[in-house]
Amino acid sequence: MNFRRKRNLLGATIVLLLAGVAVGQVLKGFRYPDYDEKGQLRFEITGDEAQVQPSGLIQIKNLKMTFYEQGKVMMRVSTPQCLFDRVKRSAASSSDVCVSRKEIELTGRGFAWDAQDGRMKILSNTRVILRNLSAKSVVEGAP
Repeated sequence: MNFRRKRNLLGATIVLLLAGVAVGQVLKGFRYPDYDEKGQLRFEITGDEAQVQPSGLIQIKNLKMTFYEQGKVMMRVSTPQCLFDRVKRSAASSSDVCVSRKEIELTGRGFAWDAQDGRMKILSNTRVILRNLSAKSVVEGAP
């Protein structure tokens, strides 16, 4: 089975699974992977529980998003509560959020993410922690 067929089948399975779920019903162990045209995993969204809202959005408890580049984990995002729009491929939350990469960690309150433009915005109380930076790289970045 070729990749596009697998991806379409997976997407259809998720839609059918969610379509068969009554509004307000809770699904345990939510997982939503997204692949590029070459079959490489771009991102994966998981959560302990997912509940379809009357608006069609999915309320996810203990959301974790993992982003990949060339098969390697590049960034992780976590928040206790989130609304995911599978049609627009976007997510938003007003809860605390933590974004971590190899050398940087961002925390804050609330976020908005859009897969189409690849942007994530932390809404307030943003804090940045830089890790494992050499003194040379800090000096080079200074004006």
